[in-house]
Amino acid sequence: MSTGTLPPIATTTTTTTVVVTTTTVPKYYKIQSGDTLRKIAKSFGVDTKELMALNHITNPDHIEAGQVIRIPPPKQVANTLPSTTSSTTTTTAG
Repeated sequence: MSTGTLPPIATTTTTTTVVVTTTTVPKYYKIQSGDTLRKIAKSFGVDTKELMALNHITNPDHIEAGQVIRIPPPKQVANTLPSTTSSTTTTTAG
């Protein structure tokens, strides 16, 4: 029987993570009594300042029930880059 050392066995695995959003955001929203821009922005996952800019609103406290505003698409953070993990296993005979 030989008592030599076997060469290392190297294995590499690759995984890809894709984030899929299933929320549908309307392009327009009709302001209801009691709504605030901050509340609307939070419910749609958008920034209040972006909502104001898109609708040319200079005073966030001056919106009216029945007013129709445009809703920007929400910011999406997705990790679509593959991550690679390598490992080496050494086996010895003996």
